[in-house]
Amino acid sequence: MEAKEKQKKKDKVGLGKAFASNFFLLGLAFQASPSRVIGQFAGNICSYARNLFFGIFFWEIIIKFVEEKASFADVIPFLIFTVLFNFLVVFYTSYFRNVTESVGNHRLYEKLHICMFEKAADVELACFENPEFYNKYMKAVTQIKGRAHTVLWVMGRFLTSLAALAVLVYKTVQIDPFAVLFAVFPMVSTYIIGKRINKVNYELYQENIFADRKKDYVKRSMYQQDYAKELRLSNGFVLLITEFKDAVRTVMQNTKKYGFRAGLLSCFSEGLSQVFVTAGSIFYASIRLLYFKNLQISDYIVLVNAIMQIADCLVKDAYLLGRIQDNHLYIQNIREFFNYKPAISESQSGKAVDRENLLLEMEHVSFSYFGQDQEVLKDINLSISKNEKIVLVGENGAGKTTLVKLLMRLYDPTEGRLTLNQTDVRDYAVGEYRGLFGTVFQDYRIFGLTVAENVLMRRMEEKDREMVIDALKNSGVYDKVMTLPNGIETMLTREFDPDGAVLSGGECQKIAIARVFAKDCGIAILDEPSSALDPIAEYKMHESLLKVCENKAVVFISHRLSSAVLADKIYMLEHGRIIESGSHRELMEKNGKYAEMFRFQAENYVEGEVS
Repeated sequence: MEAKEKQKKKDKVGLGKAFASNFFLLGLAFQASPSRVIGQFAGNICSYARNLFFGIFFWEIIIKFVEEKASFADVIPFLIFTVLFNFLVVFYTSYFRNVTESVGNHRLYEKLHICMFEKAADVELACFENPEFYNKYMKAVTQIKGRAHTVLWVMGRFLTSLAALAVLVYKTVQIDPFAVLFAVFPMVSTYIIGKRINKVNYELYQENIFADRKKDYVKRSMYQQDYAKELRLSNGFVLLITEFKDAVRTVMQNTKKYGFRAGLLSCFSEGLSQVFVTAGSIFYASIRLLYFKNLQISDYIVLVNAIMQIADCLVKDAYLLGRIQDNHLYIQNIREFFNYKPAISESQSGKAVDRENLLLEMEHVSFSYFGQDQEVLKDINLSISKNEKIVLVGENGAGKTTLVKLLMRLYDPTEGRLTLNQTDVRDYAVGEYRGLFGTVFQDYRIFGLTVAENVLMRRMEEKDREMVIDALKNSGVYDKVMTLPNGIETMLTREFDPDGAVLSGGECQKIAIARVFAKDCGIAILDEPSSALDPIAEYKMHESLLKVCENKAVVFISHRLSSAVLADKIYMLEHGRIIESGSHRELMEKNGKYAEMFRFQAENYVEGEVS
């Protein structure tokens, strides 16, 4: 009950906050495409100017020509002006709709989404594990394009409507100040009912959020290659289709429930305003013209048309005010996302990284993920010096991958600190600090780009060609790449190119490993780098890695302890703690957990060879 009351208070939006939100998004749109925003306002001005001219001034002038018995020669200049004015307005609105608006919408889409992507890349990884933040991010992503168009349309019409309204009220007051009241009542009723309609629509949107996300998840799962095999070899397809149908059914039920209420409110509002304004204004002006005879025919036409247009403007403005408040409910998600201050951000000092004398140290580091009380890492102490080869070993869930994520400052420790050259890593520029690392994660990704771009993770220039070739040779996939139609410029995956290459899991992993060889990094981190490789390919990869990374520090995460033999130092993790550390020889002599695991694997290797 208390939560509902808090939500109700949150949903009550003052006009000041609503306008602030709309101007915020209008500002983003202007930064993205000034011509699109200016064009929108210019188009609205033309539209209202045309309505004013033909609804008020044209008939006023024509009737006065008739009353004054003007000659045809006197009327011709006005008619020529009318034709030219109408042609220019029609030409501009047509050009805006088909060129400026269409091109501007694409530019708006591009710039706003790039801003969104840049912000998403700037926030710390923990945000994506926070359901509340992730929901806001998804709402922002799905709403920003459509909401920007809505804000442009609403604010453009509202602000230009106010100017037109001022002209109409001025003309009406000149004839009969009392007549303005016929237009005010429908605005009040429309505004009150409009707020209720917007609330109903927002409730519908909120009700459908979970179902819409479920539909999107099923759609992604159905067309992504990662899920293709499992869907064909299991009942997963049937399960997902069932989930999709349930989600669609939920959306339909919610739409029926809220749509009927919104329709009734809308029908009542429109009927009330149209009857009151049309009948009331004509009746009042007709009495003055026919009974009291204190109104000229030209004033009669101007008065009736002006009242109808004032009412139309006020009703539309009341509706637009509701839309402005409605926009705020959605824009606040976008605004909160853009205004979010990353916990991991550039330091004030932005200290440069000294790569010549690398010493990376963890001092009593503990860490727990967002929303979890249990610590994943507990009191970790380790150091990595220049050119040192480190191996992290342990069972699944021991905390190895989390540890290297902290090393790269994808997270900050919950307790303790991480230092580089005895300086807290938070004092370094984030981008430059992370540039120190070349990384291959176990859940690496191959993108729909060329082989070279997948290695470099940027556009390839001609000077990069030899570097890419060397990296591919060192990772052991060069010969395979050269059999592809366009060599290193072959597109990987067939999602965007029917002639693209589809590589095996091991070949893709070698492409990912080549990224480390191609990057000018001080520390190479490889999380299960050989999981998809056969033993021979694994041996060759280790050999190449040690050769190429001779002047770099290397951190291995591996279940195959054969790689640990080559390391300068081994850290054995269990339940988030380092339980043993030392060289392979030292740990074997210690005869602890590491030695037990190594002997067990060695026996399996021998049995495998014998069988």
